[in-house]
Amino acid sequence: MSYNARQYQEKRHFIRMQIDAPASLRLSSGEEIDLTCLDLSSCGVQLQSEKPLPLGDSAELCLSSCGGPVAPLSAKIKLCRHESISDSEYRTGAVIESFL
Repeated sequence: MSYNARQYQEKRHFIRMQIDAPASLRLSSGEEIDLTCLDLSSCGVQLQSEKPLPLGDSAELCLSSCGGPVAPLSAKIKLCRHESISDSEYRTGAVIESFL
């Protein structure tokens, strides 16, 4: 499936919420990384970090509630694509495998 076809299909089936919220990621190696969750849908997230994340790796994402009445969101994710924005800014797309 082409990128444009996939993008259109996602728009039809999954609403993406722009959230720009602090989050933490625990890689399968045990390394913890502070980053920003840019957007969230029912089956995926887009993350922004200062270094590239290992594609294909499974990780645990904890999305902060920013002190609001909502509990933090925790999910097991799989890192599936990334884009270099600058030398110190990377965006990574991930699939949500399960909510914890």
